[in-house]
Order: sequence, then structure tokens, then C-alpha cells
Amino acid sequence: MQVDAKAILYMVGQQFGLKRDTTEDRLKLQKTIYLLQANGLQLGYGFSWYRYGPYSQDLVQDAYLVLRAESDKYENETSSWKFNDNSLKRFAEFRSICTDISNIRSDILDYAEQLELVASVDFLKQTWYPKAGDEEVISGFKQRKKQLYRGNGITDEMIRKALHICEKLRVN
Repeated sequence: MQVDAKAILYMVGQQFGLKRDTTEDRLKLQKTIYLLQANGLQLGYGFSWYRYGPYSQDLVQDAYLVLRAESDKYENETSSWKFNDNSLKRFAEFRSICTDISNIRSDILDYAEQLELVASVDFLKQTWYPKAGDEEVISGFKQRKKQLYRGNGITDEMIRKALHICEKLRVN
């Protein structure tokens, strides 16, 4: 049996409650898939830098089909499928990391912004500053990103917390 990558996206979307109805939903979708891939679950999406951090146009197109236009098709196709034990283990590890993400200044940032912050820090660290220390990453981040999705500012403390989470994310 050939496995359709879009069907896997559908199943991941179900596991993590991903939607694409609002701008915030789409932001969460983009950042969650980026971070899942950073954590070792390869779904095949390439990301580039965009206004709100890492962004995949292919993911936009697939998510429209999978989570909107043809969702019934993927629900029927995957109804009897199960993730293997390794994938379930990665999901559990990622959920633990999501708890860490949700604790980054939750008094100021909502969850979408917290995801955006961590995904953006990870993307910059991996692509533009792979050998840099924390202070250089912080400086580079602040040059490229003055605020988050809802306009909240970013402190050095928040970026340091995001860097720590990124280290945990990539340990696997």
C-alpha cells in the first residue's frame, strides 16, 4: 500500500487539533508542522522565512485540501490507519515540548505567538546562525523580527527560553 503524504498530514492534524479556518489557525498549523519536522517527524515540507517566521507554501496548498476541501476523503482513507510506536513516542515527546512552549511568557503571549517565537528562533538558528552563540542568535533574531503575530514585543529572556526549547526539540 502506498501512503499518501496528505493522509499523514490529515492524521497529524487530527492528533494536534490543527485547523486552517483563521489566520491564527494557519499560523499554528505552519509552526506545529515545522516544529514536528524539527523534532524528527519528516513530513516532507520545506520552509523558508516569511513575515511570521518559517513558512511552507506546499503546506498551505496541502492543508487546504486535507483540512478543508477534501477532508472527508482523508477521514475515510485513514479511518483504520494507526501510527507506529515510534511516531506515537515522538508525538508524546513533542507534546511535552509544547507544554514548555506554552510557558513562555503566557501572561503576554498567546499560544500562536509562542509557537511562532520558538519556530522562528529554531529556523534562524538552523539556517542563518548554525554555529553562533546565543547572543548572536538573539541579536540576529531581533534584527529580523521586531514583533510577533499580534504585535507583542519580544524580550531577550523570551528568546533565550525559545533557544532552550529548540535544544530539547533537536536532541532526538
